[in-house]
Amino acid sequence: MSKRSAKNSAYDTENLCSYCLFFQAVPSERKQQGNCTYHKEWIENASQTTCSDMANEPLKEKGIYRVLSNNGDGWSYVRRPHKLRTRLFLIKGSKVQNV
Repeated sequence: MSKRSAKNSAYDTENLCSYCLFFQAVPSERKQQGNCTYHKEWIENASQTTCSDMANEPLKEKGIYRVLSNNGDGWSYVRRPHKLRTRLFLIKGSKVQNV
């Protein structure tokens, strides 16, 4: 992998939910699952999820998107068709408290 493609690869993934300040991972073995406190929705896989406000590309509709690779030709953004509501958690240290 060239230096440039490595840099582009990091740029391509910098806005995924796992890097977002609104993402609250649930303290468990599944670090990629948690809540988006901005959209108030459940995120199943933060490493493959972004939202219209954080995406590298301008997206027409507001909401949560799944990010899919196009075999090295860039990324596809697939909008979540409906909200996945969950009870939001307030996380202090390693304890989880229902709100």
